[in-house]
Amino acid sequence: MAGQVDRERVAKYVVARRGSLGLTQEQLAERAGVTVKTVYNLESGGRWPQARTRGAVESALGWQPGDLVRIGEGREPVQVPGAEGPDIDTVVRELAELDDYFADLRADSGERRRVALAFLRALYGETGSASPRRRR
Repeated sequence: MAGQVDRERVAKYVVARRGSLGLTQEQLAERAGVTVKTVYNLESGGRWPQARTRGAVESALGWQPGDLVRIGEGREPVQVPGAEGPDIDTVVRELAELDDYFADLRADSGERRRVALAFLRALYGETGSASPRRRR
């Protein structure tokens, strides 16, 4: 069966679905209980995973069992109801909350600001003291 599926098509769908859910490869791997290398191999079209692994990835992506094969055969995945990810209103509300939070931090020159900055640097793996670039 692995020779009959279009792995490149599967890879594109998996990358797109992971992105629409806002997941990194690491997060998808954790959700599915597989290694990051397994996710990388699937997304690069490298290796075709075993049935158990395919099922775990399909579940983590909110797809039905067999969807990776369906995609590889040129058909569409069947999404699990409620697995679409956050709606636009939720995203907008969360971004507004973050904007308010960061406005408060900009006004705070004390310990709270230093702790938040240390947390963000640790979260994003930055160790330098340079300010992150600001988008305008």
